[in-house]
Amino acid sequence: MMGIAKGQDPQAQNLLLNTPTSIAIVIPSICYVEALTTLEQKEKYNEDFLRRLDIQINEAEPDKTSEKSRLLRSLLNQSRVKFLDRINDIKERFDTAFNQLNKDKK
Repeated sequence: MMGIAKGQDPQAQNLLLNTPTSIAIVIPSICYVEALTTLEQKEKYNEDFLRRLDIQINEAEPDKTSEKSRLLRSLLNQSRVKFLDRINDIKERFDTAFNQLNKDKK
Protein backbone atom coordinates (compact mmCIF):
# COMPACT_ATOMS: atom_id res chain seq x y z
CA MET A 1 0.00 0.00 0.00
CA MET A 2 2.82 2.43 0.79
CA GLY A 3 4.37 1.69 -2.62
CA ILE A 4 1.13 2.82 -4.23
CA ALA A 5 0.84 5.85 -1.95
CA LYS A 6 4.41 6.95 -2.69
CA GLY A 7 3.97 6.42 -6.43
CA GLN A 8 6.61 3.67 -6.51
CA ASP A 9 4.41 1.08 -8.17
CA PRO A 10 2.18 2.55 -10.89
CA GLN A 11 1.17 -0.92 -12.09
CA ALA A 12 -0.18 -1.83 -8.65
CA GLN A 13 -2.10 1.44 -8.50
CA ASN A 14 -3.53 0.79 -11.96
CA LEU A 15 -4.52 -2.76 -10.98
CA LEU A 16 -6.14 -1.52 -7.80
CA LEU A 17 -8.14 1.17 -9.58
CA ASN A 18 -9.05 -1.09 -12.52
CA THR A 19 -9.41 -4.48 -10.89
CA PRO A 20 -11.18 -6.92 -13.19
CA THR A 21 -14.40 -8.27 -11.69
CA SER A 22 -13.00 -11.79 -11.93
CA ILE A 23 -10.20 -10.94 -9.48
CA ALA A 24 -10.45 -10.37 -5.74
CA ILE A 25 -7.52 -8.65 -4.04
CA VAL A 26 -6.95 -9.93 -0.53
CA ILE A 27 -4.64 -8.25 1.97
CA PRO A 28 -4.18 -9.45 5.56
CA SER A 29 -5.37 -7.04 8.26
CA ILE A 30 -1.85 -6.76 9.64
CA CYS A 31 -0.79 -5.15 6.37
CA TYR A 32 -3.36 -2.39 6.93
CA VAL A 33 -2.00 -1.82 10.44
CA GLU A 34 1.57 -1.76 9.16
CA ALA A 35 0.67 0.71 6.40
CA LEU A 36 -1.11 3.02 8.85
CA THR A 37 1.83 2.85 11.26
CA THR A 38 4.27 3.63 8.47
CA LEU A 39 2.14 6.57 7.36
CA GLU A 40 2.10 7.95 10.92
CA GLN A 41 5.89 7.62 11.15
CA LYS A 42 6.29 9.43 7.81
CA GLU A 43 4.02 12.21 9.05
CA LYS A 44 6.24 12.72 12.11
CA TYR A 45 9.33 12.78 9.88
CA ASN A 46 7.63 15.28 7.56
CA GLU A 47 6.64 17.54 10.46
CA ASP A 48 10.22 17.48 11.73
CA PHE A 49 11.57 18.30 8.27
CA LEU A 50 9.13 21.20 7.88
CA ARG A 51 10.08 22.51 11.32
CA ARG A 52 13.76 22.46 10.37
CA LEU A 53 13.01 24.05 7.02
CA ASP A 54 11.07 26.84 8.75
CA ILE A 55 14.09 27.46 10.98
CA GLN A 56 16.29 27.87 7.91
CA ILE A 57 13.77 30.21 6.28
CA ASN A 58 13.68 32.30 9.46
CA GLU A 59 17.49 32.31 9.65
CA ALA A 60 17.69 33.81 6.16
CA GLU A 61 14.99 36.41 6.95
CA PRO A 62 17.00 39.02 8.91
CA ASP A 63 19.54 39.65 6.15
CA LYS A 64 17.70 42.27 4.09
CA THR A 65 20.78 43.42 2.16
CA SER A 66 21.89 40.15 0.60
CA GLU A 67 20.50 39.07 -2.76
CA LYS A 68 21.66 35.54 -1.93
CA SER A 69 19.65 35.59 1.27
CA ARG A 70 16.51 36.72 -0.58
CA LEU A 71 17.04 34.03 -3.21
CA LEU A 72 17.62 31.40 -0.53
CA ARG A 73 14.40 32.40 1.29
CA SER A 74 12.50 32.23 -1.97
CA LEU A 75 13.88 28.81 -2.87
CA LEU A 76 13.28 27.43 0.62
CA ASN A 77 9.70 28.72 0.55
CA GLN A 78 9.17 27.11 -2.87
CA SER A 79 10.65 23.88 -1.54
CA ARG A 80 8.27 23.99 1.41
CA VAL A 81 5.27 24.41 -0.89
CA LYS A 82 6.39 21.56 -3.19
CA PHE A 83 7.12 19.31 -0.22
CA LEU A 84 3.61 19.93 1.13
CA ASP A 85 2.18 19.22 -2.33
CA ARG A 86 4.06 15.91 -2.38
CA ILE A 87 2.80 15.00 1.10
CA ASN A 88 -0.76 15.72 0.01
CA ASP A 89 -0.33 13.56 -3.11
CA ILE A 90 0.94 10.66 -0.99
CA LYS A 91 -1.94 11.00 1.48
CA GLU A 92 -4.46 11.16 -1.34
CA ARG A 93 -3.07 8.04 -3.03
CA PHE A 94 -2.92 6.27 0.33
CA ASP A 95 -6.55 7.12 1.08
CA THR A 96 -7.62 6.03 -2.40
CA ALA A 97 -5.79 2.70 -2.08
CA PHE A 98 -7.07 2.14 1.46
CA ASN A 99 -10.67 2.91 0.49
CA GLN A 100 -10.48 0.80 -2.66
CA LEU A 101 -9.11 -2.19 -0.76
CA ASN A 102 -11.74 -1.81 1.96
CA LYS A 103 -14.47 -1.52 -0.64
CA ASP A 104 -13.35 -4.77 -2.20
CA LYS A 105 -13.42 -6.51 1.23
CA LYS A 106 -17.16 -5.99 1.62
